[in-house]
Amino acid sequence: MVIETIEFMTAALGCVLLWVNAVRWRFRNFATSVFLLCYVPLFCVYPIIGRLLSGGAISIEAQNSFTFTDPQIYYIYQIYITLILTGCVVLTLISMPRANPGPTSAPVNCSPPFPLIWLLVTLGFGIHLYIYSTGLSVSELLIASRFEWFLNSNYSSPLSVIASYLIALAPALIYLCARQDKKIFLFIVLLLLIGYGALSKDRKWLIFIASGLLAAQYLKMNYKLKLSSGGLIWLSLFAVVLAFWQVARGVLFNAVINDEGDLASEVYLMMEHLLTRGDLPYYYNASVTAIHLNFNEGFSIPLGLLRRQLFFFLPVDFSFGLKIEDISAIFSDAVQGEDSVRRGNMPPGLIGLLVVSFEWWGGLIVALGIPYVLHIVDKLFRRQSGIVHIALISNFLSATLLLLRGDDSSATYFIIFTIIVLFIFKVFRQTLYTKTTPVARLGS
Repeated sequence: MVIETIEFMTAALGCVLLWVNAVRWRFRNFATSVFLLCYVPLFCVYPIIGRLLSGGAISIEAQNSFTFTDPQIYYIYQIYITLILTGCVVLTLISMPRANPGPTSAPVNCSPPFPLIWLLVTLGFGIHLYIYSTGLSVSELLIASRFEWFLNSNYSSPLSVIASYLIALAPALIYLCARQDKKIFLFIVLLLLIGYGALSKDRKWLIFIASGLLAAQYLKMNYKLKLSSGGLIWLSLFAVVLAFWQVARGVLFNAVINDEGDLASEVYLMMEHLLTRGDLPYYYNASVTAIHLNFNEGFSIPLGLLRRQLFFFLPVDFSFGLKIEDISAIFSDAVQGEDSVRRGNMPPGLIGLLVVSFEWWGGLIVALGIPYVLHIVDKLFRRQSGIVHIALISNFLSATLLLLRGDDSSATYFIIFTIIVLFIFKVFRQTLYTKTTPVARLGS
């Protein structure tokens, strides 16, 4: 009963923190609020649901799936949860808003309208490149099951990776469209992403949309967000669709489009699976599995997270061993999760990422720094502007979900790529402006 009591206490503390930051303070601390909005349900509340449904966390090891009974790994997990929440409590008290705060900062500058065209074309090219990389036609992709194209002899992994980076520009594009009230551009972007989602059976399109729109709304409302009844409905709908997207991308596509299986029974089985072993509990199950592998079996990736982030600019094969391959791929091998084609699809979760990179005891020190990093980013969002601000705030929700899943590379590399692309467009725009301005002056 001790561990169950701790789980209830951390869940209650997390919910109070989330209410203060997201509801009472209306997302004033945007980074902390978004982090807690994702972190509390997935890492603090779900352990209670998992214990009620299956008796605890379920191992994600493909050849050895079982419910963990070792109390020590649950204690280690809860120590991590408590440290992060405690840090958030301290920094929340420090950043408590004044009774009559003045203007936070000047409005964030947005780029002129015409770079939106360049970003839109880049996004469209990314989706086209994704389709081309699969080796299938649009009609074939529409009826194909998820990842079926990996088995296609014409599938190109390098082109698929490039396409994923180009499509990851979507949050920044959506943010800029919404900030500048370019509704036609925004409508086109949404259509492109919905079409991409239908073809890929992926869920990133939905996360990208929510991430860009949430950031734009935060800036439009002068650094705050009010959770109205309509907003809560949309937020709940987003959470439901995101959590049960596997039903749509798997069961519904097979039953409705391919006319395979019994829809009612398949949906029921899939829903039951999702609540215990699917995407929603994955964050928790993967983290506890990683703790078990490190604490009981000695599995680790020495300084993995640090090496992936410090040497992000180096290709793995040319880094002289400084940079390791993707942590998600290494962890997938450890749990025998996927074949060679889909390596990297089973990251270790946020807690697991810290545990395997720094050992279960060393990761505790890094965990203490997470609330402080969020505090710094909160200040940056309220006081800064420019390319880095646009790339970071528009991608923050999507990056948070990716990082909580343990996919540190996608969480940060997409942001870095967005910064690079926006910088190139800015330089190109300034070059065009310099060349055309004298002509304009002569004609004036």
